[in-house]
Amino acid sequence: MSWVTRWMERHPWKVVGSAVAITAALVIPFLTMSPTESASTEPEGAVFDARDLVDERFASDVIPYFFIIEDSGGDLLRSQPLRDLLAAEEALRNDPVVGPALFRYFDPVTETEIVGVATIADLVDRALPGGLAVATDAEVKAVGSAIIDELGEDSQAILLSPQASRDSDGLWVVPAVSALVTSDSEVLGFGAAAVNLGGDTEAEEYARSVQELLRTADSLGIYGVAIDVNLTSQEQGQLAGPFIGFTILAVLLIVGLTFRSYWVLAVVGASLGALMIWLKGISNLIGLKDDLVLSLIVPIAMISFGVDFAFHAVGRYREERAEGREPRGAFVVGVTAVSGALVLALTSDAAAFLSNVVSGIESIIQFGVGAAIALASAFLLLGLVTPLVVAVIESQVPAPATGPRGTVIGMLASAGAAALYMTSVLLMVFVLPWVGVLTLVFTVVVTVVVPFLFRRRKGGEPVAALAVDDRLARPVGAAITYLAARRSVVVPVALLVSLVAAFFAVNVKAEFDVEDFFSADSDFVVALNLLDDHVGDRGGEPAVIYVEGPLDDPAQLANLDARLEQIRTLDTSLFARNSDGVMVLGGVFSVLDAVLESPVARQFVTTRSGVEITDVDGNGIPDTREQLRAVLEVTSQFGVPFDSERLMMTPDDVRTQVTHDERGYATQFAIGLLGSRTQESVVEARDVLAPFTTAISADFDGAFAQATGGPFVRQESLDATIRALQISLPVAAFLCLLIASLFLRSVRFGIVSVVPILMTVSWLYAFIERAGYNINIVTATIAAVSIGIGIDFAIHYISRYREELDRVGDRLEAVRRAGEGTGSALVASAVSSAVGFGILALAPMPLFAAYGLLTAVMILLALVATLVVLPGILIFVTRDSDSALNSGEVEAAAGLGV
Repeated sequence: MSWVTRWMERHPWKVVGSAVAITAALVIPFLTMSPTESASTEPEGAVFDARDLVDERFASDVIPYFFIIEDSGGDLLRSQPLRDLLAAEEALRNDPVVGPALFRYFDPVTETEIVGVATIADLVDRALPGGLAVATDAEVKAVGSAIIDELGEDSQAILLSPQASRDSDGLWVVPAVSALVTSDSEVLGFGAAAVNLGGDTEAEEYARSVQELLRTADSLGIYGVAIDVNLTSQEQGQLAGPFIGFTILAVLLIVGLTFRSYWVLAVVGASLGALMIWLKGISNLIGLKDDLVLSLIVPIAMISFGVDFAFHAVGRYREERAEGREPRGAFVVGVTAVSGALVLALTSDAAAFLSNVVSGIESIIQFGVGAAIALASAFLLLGLVTPLVVAVIESQVPAPATGPRGTVIGMLASAGAAALYMTSVLLMVFVLPWVGVLTLVFTVVVTVVVPFLFRRRKGGEPVAALAVDDRLARPVGAAITYLAARRSVVVPVALLVSLVAAFFAVNVKAEFDVEDFFSADSDFVVALNLLDDHVGDRGGEPAVIYVEGPLDDPAQLANLDARLEQIRTLDTSLFARNSDGVMVLGGVFSVLDAVLESPVARQFVTTRSGVEITDVDGNGIPDTREQLRAVLEVTSQFGVPFDSERLMMTPDDVRTQVTHDERGYATQFAIGLLGSRTQESVVEARDVLAPFTTAISADFDGAFAQATGGPFVRQESLDATIRALQISLPVAAFLCLLIASLFLRSVRFGIVSVVPILMTVSWLYAFIERAGYNINIVTATIAAVSIGIGIDFAIHYISRYREELDRVGDRLEAVRRAGEGTGSALVASAVSSAVGFGILALAPMPLFAAYGLLTAVMILLALVATLVVLPGILIFVTRDSDSALNSGEVEAAAGLGV
């Protein structure tokens, strides 16, 4: 590294030109090679295979959108709300874009033709002699109540809220109903939007337009359920944008304040901007996919690591300047001295992040790879190029004007530069990348290039060497020394606290709730809360039992029906039932029931197939394999007729319940899972259904049966995240131990360097558990960041401690000197990052707020572990005479540049 820094000092413009050229080259993949695929947040497994089979084999031509319609006055059965709802439906049907795409079908319950949507407003309007236009509230109430009594409160034609009740006169009071808006996928040209982050927004934009048309009913609150997860994510991210910007702004201002230099602030800002281009450009170049964590979380996390490299490199350069060295010589000596620690920090940090490749989850693997790329980029740009550029500037420009006027100008210039860099990074990462790149180029020109050329031409004495600021260094050194002298108390207490924290840390729950990601007042969250209120025990989140097997075998089908009956009669409140307490599962039996219960349908199948359909034993299953095949083949092609002209089930309806292709027959049974927003309910439901799916597979001679669907997919993903965390943490700790031991050429110091990591992780996850946070795909990444920060802080302090111990041979004096130098740099770095992320904790989007708060807490905990506990441990494992020279470790110190 000494040779490298000397070469850099002799050829500064080649270094800067190379950095600029690489950045310019990476702009091309950054802007033109944006990923089109999203990284999976799921591992492999039977649940996911079954989900994919359901999506593939039961693909529908109909795209359904589910809406909750709530009356602001508390009772929908009044003339004005129903008139408004009817008008909104007509606006939907008459819209030039939405109208032609609505799906037309016959409803056998009400025996009416439906265009896209039908609600209780349509039923009441048809039942009233003059329609809703002239009806009074009393007439609407009477007719509406009669319809509910006739069809039943569970009727799919009404979708009544379970909160509906009767008044003192026995008439219904209806606070809300649900409605299904169906559209034709062939007309629209796209499928239904998947309810997961990273999906296409075209279907969501269409769903939003449907919602806006329905919302012309001013007296009603109308919310689409889970129709726009990605659009909501984008909007929430935009709301968080200013807070992310303030994070960057605060970090840059603290950098400028700490070093008392406009130039340091401007160069660090330029390097952070280039860092984002390097991260995105290299990620796109090697084919990393689009991902929430990689796109948003990694850039935010790298602000902390990038600034940390700058603090240590520029800080050590400034120490050498304070010793009287000229700028470029101070760069060589200072950066050489700290470079070994920076390389070790880079290597161990990268190992900690790359340990995530064992997770088996594509999104987490990409996080590790992307973070490692960003670390290497930060080392080069902020650990090497930044101090070199600062040294070149300070060697050629005159000192800034002194006095109040010069101070005010410097402060305004620093604030303006920080604001411009904040804007550049925000635009590049979160809004319009190409505008962000142009803004960054403009900012570098006006904050670095132009001022440098102008100030250099002006002439005068170069920037003088600044003395080390004792206002921070001396108190930090004194405090660390005071605690190290009381190591026999501090270290045992810290270990005891860590053991207690570990108890809480291992009890952190894996939980997914949409309110962990989106603000509580967003339409997405409000709709899900209304779903709980107005669908409740009658609906639940859909889960699926997927079955492949010989569904054309009456005996096997009878066994399957018996297993389903056992599920229906389970004494549990986990699954949704109708008002009669019956669990409606659908599947192949819904098709068979429709045919066998209708003479018209039975005769239709016989006419089409030439096979007479019988059910002699009355078990709801045709008597022979030939009959079963005839029913399934005819109905999948022509549907189930209601009469000679209309269908009670369309071919699409049939094919979404039972299907047949070269792989054989398959069916799906839908189960409404209640309380699925708590993982305890999902786990219990999964465990309850597991024996039945195993038994079904056995009944079908090894055929495939599996419970799947949103709740179980989510749970398996959370379980995989926990497993990944349990594997990657010890792997990361071991790799850090191995790398530190090799670099330091000492197992003793390697073990010592890992202690702050273990403490930081246990304290952090104890805080997560006590503060009520949960493990999810985002908070799980903080474990890797905490290891990176922990080992980073520890290595810097250990390296400096060994250097000072070699110089003075006294442990407490070495602790003090290391505290005044590296310790004060760690404090400045940690405070700048913690303040920045603390600002992010105020963001309205819980995803960013939680990440900001937990990252700020983690940084402060890592600082405490390093400066409070580590010095005492170092004194325990060394002796006053245990200098690098006397212990034979001088070669290691030389290799590290310390």
